[in-house]
Amino acid sequence: MNLRPHMKIEAKGTGGVSFLAENWISVQEARMLGRELGRSPFIKEFGFEDEKGSNWTLKELEKLTEELSQEPDEISVYFDGSFDKDSELAGLGIVVYYTLAGHRRRLRKNKSFRLKTNNEAEYAALYEALREVRELGASRNSITIKGDSLVVLNQLDGSWPCYDPSHNQWLDKIEALLESLKLSPTYETINRKENQEADDLAKKILSHQFVESHMKLDHNGDD
Repeated sequence: MNLRPHMKIEAKGTGGVSFLAENWISVQEARMLGRELGRSPFIKEFGFEDEKGSNWTLKELEKLTEELSQEPDEISVYFDGSFDKDSELAGLGIVVYYTLAGHRRRLRKNKSFRLKTNNEAEYAALYEALREVRELGASRNSITIKGDSLVVLNQLDGSWPCYDPSHNQWLDKIEALLESLKLSPTYETINRKENQEADDLAKKILSHQFVESHMKLDHNGDD
C-alpha cells in the first residue's frame, strides 16, 4: 500500500493552511514522517490518504504495520500463457516474488487448462497467479503485475476497450479477486526476455513438465 500525507499547518496569528502531497510513499516512510510531524508545534492536523482514497492516522498505520508483518508484502507477479491449437491445451506460467518477515521469497508454478485462444491462456495465467497470491495470505497491500501481453494489461488498466465476451469474463474474475483481497495493482508491460521465467514455465507444462517450487531467496535483489 502506498500513501500520501495531508496536513494542516497553523502559525501564530494566521489561519490554518491545508496541504495534500503529490508524491506517494510507502507505509514505512509514512510512519517515519508521521512521527516527525507529531513533534512540530505548527502541525495541527495530519494524516495519510491511500490509493483508494481512504484516510489513515499514524496510530492506525502503526497497527496496520503490526498486522501486515505476518502477510506478504512487496509483491511482484509475473505471468505468461502458451497455447497449442491442435489440442486446445493452454500452459500457464506463474512466478510470484514477495517479502515475508524480512525475507525475499519466490513461488514458481505451472498449470494447464483446455481453452480456446492464446489470449485466454494469458488471462487464465494471471488469474491463477492471483489465486496463488491469495493462498499466500496477501491482502491490503500493493501488487505489481508484470507480463508481455499488451491485450491483458492494457484492458485491465483501461487503456484498451474489451469487446470479446470471453475476455470480459476473465477481466471480471481478475478484478473481483483483486477487490476481494483489497490489493492495489500496478500493471507493467515487460518484454519477452524479462518475462522468460514465466514463459519457460508455460511452455514446459505443454511438454508435461510440471514445476512447483517455493523458496526463500538468499538475497533481496531486484526482481
